[in-house]
Amino acid sequence: MSTGFQERLANGNAVENAITVDLQARGVCVKKFGQALLAPDVRDRLKTTQSLLRWLPDLAGWQPSKPGMFLIDAKATMRRATANHSIELRVLLAARFTMLPTFYICDDFRALAADDIWPDGPILRTCCDGCWEKALADPTGRLLPSKCPEHARRGGGGSGTPYALVKKLHCRPLESLFGPVMTGAGDRRSTGSTSSDPRGA
Repeated sequence: MSTGFQERLANGNAVENAITVDLQARGVCVKKFGQALLAPDVRDRLKTTQSLLRWLPDLAGWQPSKPGMFLIDAKATMRRATANHSIELRVLLAARFTMLPTFYICDDFRALAADDIWPDGPILRTCCDGCWEKALADPTGRLLPSKCPEHARRGGGGSGTPYALVKKLHCRPLESLFGPVMTGAGDRRSTGSTSSDPRGA
């Protein structure tokens, strides 16, 4: 395991923990989800497949006074100066696969709803037209290559997995999705609320 990967993993875990604390301060119950629930040998074996199970969100959440639940994918921004967020196409497909509302919450404590992005939302561009067409053609993600050939040809960095770019300006403040930080809660980052029901996003 490379030092770079270890740093990204540590950063990702720190962001996930911070987002969990923030949501709990808003009265949201938050629990581990996805691969975090699997035994290590199952996770290792899953990495050798292209199953959408690999791309399930990190966390599950719900508000005790409301029915249903939603999923949360914590996103650590590697380059804060960028105006865009990169979201893997298989992550968007996995969100639809669950049939649950899914939110990508970034380390700036703003969120994108998966349903607002896919398939007709404010996508700035994708890694290439070919990968986008394959994602639209097959909701299982089987047609998507593990690495985008156009991204590699252009000399792009990162993992090379097929992705979509969404402008950060489309992110929404957490209080508009999950309600305000409750009085007496440890994290008072946000105040005010326009809606306390994330399913109404």
